[in-house]
Amino acid sequence: MAGIFERFKHFPKAAPYIVVTETAERFSFYGMKAILPTFLITQFFNPTHNPALQLGAEAHSNEVSHLFNALVYLLSIAGGLLADYVLGRYWTIIMLAVVYCVGHAFLALFDANYTLFFTGLMLICIGAGGVKPNVSVMVGDQFENETDANIAKLYDIFYFGINLGAFFSMLITPILKNSRFGAPLAFGVPGILMFIALVIFIMGTKKYKIKMPKDTRKEETAPFWEQLKSVWKVLVVFAFIPVYWALYDQNGSEWVIQAGSMNLNFLGITWLQEQIQVVNALLILVMIPIFSFGIYPWLERMGIRVTALRKIGWGLITLVITFCLIAWIQTQLDAGVKLNIAWQILAYIILTVSEILVSITGLEYAFSQAPKSMKSTIMSIFFLTVFIGNIFVSYVNNNIQGHGFFSRYTGASYFWLFTGIMAANAFLYYCAIYAFKIKDTNTHG
Repeated sequence: MAGIFERFKHFPKAAPYIVVTETAERFSFYGMKAILPTFLITQFFNPTHNPALQLGAEAHSNEVSHLFNALVYLLSIAGGLLADYVLGRYWTIIMLAVVYCVGHAFLALFDANYTLFFTGLMLICIGAGGVKPNVSVMVGDQFENETDANIAKLYDIFYFGINLGAFFSMLITPILKNSRFGAPLAFGVPGILMFIALVIFIMGTKKYKIKMPKDTRKEETAPFWEQLKSVWKVLVVFAFIPVYWALYDQNGSEWVIQAGSMNLNFLGITWLQEQIQVVNALLILVMIPIFSFGIYPWLERMGIRVTALRKIGWGLITLVITFCLIAWIQTQLDAGVKLNIAWQILAYIILTVSEILVSITGLEYAFSQAPKSMKSTIMSIFFLTVFIGNIFVSYVNNNIQGHGFFSRYTGASYFWLFTGIMAANAFLYYCAIYAFKIKDTNTHG
């Protein structure tokens, strides 16, 4: 671990502990999430593989998967408030990480009992909801100066760690699920990684700059009305992020199901449909340094300012392009053309570009624009956008199951629906930024 920590010599001494903690925690989260949609179908919703029940089972699985994802990020609000006004970030992370570990244990032990399995999912929602926003804010907390240019760079590394954990978990857990030990092992390994994350976090205790609620209130120098003004402008930007997540998070559910209808032979290997998600995490690992040290500096030299609001706008447009491709793929599949998975991998490449532009930027923007006494709360509001997006997709899938209005949007038309929604969302984003004169930040320059 000393070799890894050497790479952080230009950052606060606590930085490597926080980044490695997040890497292990994200392994646990994305590992169980990678196999959740297909496991729900085969174990609970259509165990007999009845073709007549398959469409409803897939919609039910998508509904539960998006509901789970939504609750994780809804409960981040509770985690942020608990940290900002009661326990502080450090103790909130410690306490809810224990709940997180218990939730993973439920998944591994009760894989054949839907009620207890679902209870495990809810415990993970509580744990992850409390851990996620506070670990993210602790990254910036370790700096003495909140305008330090290294904050944006450390968030790049932090996000790199997230996807390093996601890459290995999404590669490994589908294999474990299909081994002779099956679901208990596949859900158990992520639980072990969550426990390791907790241990690593505790190991760094003496190096952390730990802020309690009373400390952040003393540090806050801006008048209350200025704090509200800052929060308002952040909320205007964040208002257009839920639709982004409504589309983005389909790569962990709808895209997985789509992959099952494609030719999964690529590079001489026949992949499991759940493993294709690993492409996103791998591309993040490759593209973060390319964007940070190559594309962004090049754009600045060309006279194009790389600002937070511009990156978010570019990311929204890029996601529209992504879903045009996904909808085209589904059109071909609906027509009986069994496309190679390489087409979906191309969609993942474009998706990853949008993620770098929106998600990483959103983390840094949430920290830099929030009042000192509301850092965790504002960060949790950023994560709340994930909740809203996933609740919308969960509602659409529930409506499809109930033969409601959205039941007419199946196959390719389902993806074209979301493409149109995203295009309108991107247009309104630019209108709002101009109309409200939202403050921008130059994140690379």
